[in-house]
Amino acid sequence: MKRLICALVFLSCFAAAQGKSAAAKGKTAAAPNQATIEKAWVDFEKKDAAAVGNILAEDAIEIWADGKGPHDKKSTLDGMRAMNIEKYSLGDFKFTSLGDKAALADYRANVKFKGAAQEYKLLVAEVWQKRGGEWKLVHYQETEVK
Repeated sequence: MKRLICALVFLSCFAAAQGKSAAAKGKTAAAPNQATIEKAWVDFEKKDAAAVGNILAEDAIEIWADGKGPHDKKSTLDGMRAMNIEKYSLGDFKFTSLGDKAALADYRANVKFKGAAQEYKLLVAEVWQKRGGEWKLVHYQETEVK
């Protein structure tokens, strides 16, 4: 479960990294969208700590379905390194603008870890904030559904 949560956080972080790339080229950074979250999942599965770390705000908080309470940026990256995702699927994306500098992303994730008997079904909510021209993941929360 902890691994699934880290994977979701990573995806959100990747979307923010996409925004940074656009800002560096003098373009307005696009708000997080389905394509950037899907790309983030790919990078998380590859355990690309640089890409994941770039998306997370320094003060990011993640609440995973493992029931262990909030995780900061460091524990999120540590958790990613320990995870071994066998397969996953994402769907039912919904994005809500919270003004010019904030956005809410909601989606479903189904994740199976290597060696695990079950697939976890999660509802995910992410809050993104535009900071210094870059979109950063500031809050992540997942809830396991049966």
